[in-house]
Amino acid sequence: MRSRLGGAMKGRWLYLMLLCLLAPDAGAQVVKLRVALQGPVTSPFYGVTLTRLKEEAERRSDGTLSIEIIDKGRLFGDGQMVGAVSSGAVELGITASQIFVAQAPSLAFLDLPFLFNFSALMDAAAQPGSEIRKLIDATILSEVGVRVLLWQSVGNTHFYSKGQDVADVARLKDQRVAVPGKALEELVTRCGGRPTTLPINKFAERITEGAVDMALMTLGGNQTLGLWQAQDTLTLTAHASVEFLLIVNDRTWHSLSPAHRAVMTEAIRIVEPEARARVATIEAASERFAIDKGFKIVRPTPDHVAEWRACTADMVADYMAKNGEQARRLMVAYRKLRMDPCCTAGPGTGSFTRR
Repeated sequence: MRSRLGGAMKGRWLYLMLLCLLAPDAGAQVVKLRVALQGPVTSPFYGVTLTRLKEEAERRSDGTLSIEIIDKGRLFGDGQMVGAVSSGAVELGITASQIFVAQAPSLAFLDLPFLFNFSALMDAAAQPGSEIRKLIDATILSEVGVRVLLWQSVGNTHFYSKGQDVADVARLKDQRVAVPGKALEELVTRCGGRPTTLPINKFAERITEGAVDMALMTLGGNQTLGLWQAQDTLTLTAHASVEFLLIVNDRTWHSLSPAHRAVMTEAIRIVEPEARARVATIEAASERFAIDKGFKIVRPTPDHVAEWRACTADMVADYMAKNGEQARRLMVAYRKLRMDPCCTAGPGTGSFTRR
């Protein structure tokens, strides 16, 4: 009897000790990380992604890792984000890849027109194991001093116009085009248009006023920014993907415990593919929205794309000349990717007929 009682007591103590080992330490200090973003946390793109990352990281760490999302530019705007994260003024931030070009010029690779003009190709390039992504992430770490944790697509850019499409690049000549940044400004100029750089929330207003004729915007921007009220034609050029990058201060990253780094890595592994799948769903819904609003949807043929490539060829040549070995390595990785079964086909239908 005593032996059985002693065995039961011993088993109970072992069970209680195991519970103590597995349970979260109530006295453990909570590590807090702040994430700054320019847009609202309700954004179906980066807002939803950051909310999901917060949920996964906090759940997997049993609450010992806390993430605070500070949105609407309350801490820093896009132009300040990289400097704020690299200096440690904020632990994490998310901003467009174009913002990094000032400090790491070779990153203009992502903005070269018609290199990534269909989703399967861009999705493959953005995979964590892809050679292109490894090169870009390593460049940002070495030249900017921040670590890339996650890539977030917000879709491809296209031409919005009224009355006529621009599948044929000749129709762009002398058209006044609202653009959000330098890379697209150069594209419009080289192909005969007259770009005006504006904040994207001013596009519809300037079109309605007659200050510009066309706009370059993602599919999602049509509905959220009201372009559908001023335009009626959408040319799906898909000449460049808009990628946002979530970055962390490298000192902050290394100050995290191995367990917390593992939690963040696993949370990102789950959230990032969700985000890219969500973009595809949003873009399909946005195209249906445009059709419902009476838009004429035009997809350039391979011959059209060849003409667009011709007028932007010097942009690629200039990039290669200015960025040396890093540009060569990226282009070699790109050529390899285009030979992969995922990425040998081009967008749309039809065949190239011009020789």
